Amino acid sequence: MIHSQPTGVSPMQSLEAMFAADVNFVANHPNIPRLLLSAVGRTTKSPLKLLMATFVRRYEQRLSSVIAEAQQRGEIRATLDGETAARLFIATIQNLVFRALIRDELDKIREAAPAAFASYRACVETAR
Repeated sequence: MIHSQPTGVSPMQSLEAMFAADVNFVANHPNIPRLLLSAVGRTTKSPLKLLMATFVRRYEQRLSSVIAEAQQRGEIRATLDGETAARLFIATIQNLVFRALIRDELDKIREAAPAAFASYRACVETAR
C-alpha cells in the first residue's frame, strides 16, 4: 500500500501506522494473499506478477523515504541501509501472512502484528 505520512507524526509512528494498515488490509481481504502467492509461484511472467513486482518496488521506495527521514531524526540507526530496512519491513509482514496462511489463521493476524512490529522496531531503531 502507498501511504502518506500524517502531519505531526514521527517517521517511526508512520511506519507503525503503515504496518498496521497493511495487516488490516490482509485481514479484511484474506483471499488476496492466496491469489498473490499463487501468481508468485508460477514460472511465467504473468501480468499480475509484473504488476506485483512494480508495486513492491514502489512500496520499497516509499518505505525507504520514510526510513531515511527516521534516520535523519535519529529514530533509526544511521548505519542501516534504507533499502534493506524497507525489505525487512515487507518481509516481516510477509512472514505474518505466510504463517497465518499455513495455520489457516488469517483472522488472528491482527493479534500478532504488534509483536511483529515491535521486533522490527527493535532491529532498526537507535538505542534509547
